Amino acid sequence: MNNIDIIKSFIESSEGSKLLVNQVSDEIGLFYINLIENYARDKNIKLSRKDTFIESEGTDLFAEKTINICISNNKNIIEKFINSNTKTIIFTDYKYYKIYSNKFNSINGYNYQKDIENYLKSISVDNFEMINYCLSLPYLTFSELSKFLINKTGYVNENQSKEDTNSILELRKEIFNLKKNYKDLKKIYFCLKKEVSLKKFSFLIY
Repeated sequence: MNNIDIIKSFIESSEGSKLLVNQVSDEIGLFYINLIENYARDKNIKLSRKDTFIESEGTDLFAEKTINICISNNKNIIEKFINSNTKTIIFTDYKYYKIYSNKFNSINGYNYQKDIENYLKSISVDNFEMINYCLSLPYLTFSELSKFLINKTGYVNENQSKEDTNSILELRKEIFNLKKNYKDLKKIYFCLKKEVSLKKFSFLIY
């Protein structure tokens, strides 16, 4: 299974197991947290953020399904969760990931770009610009996905919008100078045509 399948399978499983994630950085870790939240929400499973381990007083047969989320680089805290009967996803750094990854299902955040591609592919998103934007800013993947799903045909990411805006500004400056100095009318025409084209493909500007 790839990492996306591992996460999905872990969430759907009824076993009180552990999943270890090398988050690499806060930005990359946020992609995996959002991904887990998305799958858990679909399955009506509650996620509980735990900074420290507290021993459960007992089992409530009617309690809602819960998965603990532990984000820690403290060995003592990590081992308490590992040795408990709670179903827990542990986010930690590479040092502790390397120590415990062979004991549990594990996700290496250094593969985040492949994981983003696999996730977007699994929900039939194949927009090249959108995928590249998410690969460069993993923590914005799900907010960008929401924007894309609202307007698939007119989608433009923030970087594209800025690039188009800057390009149009430069074109207008060039057109102004060409008109001011009575330069080539043909060149003015092609500049105007290019500006119209940029506006057409950017719903934020058009």
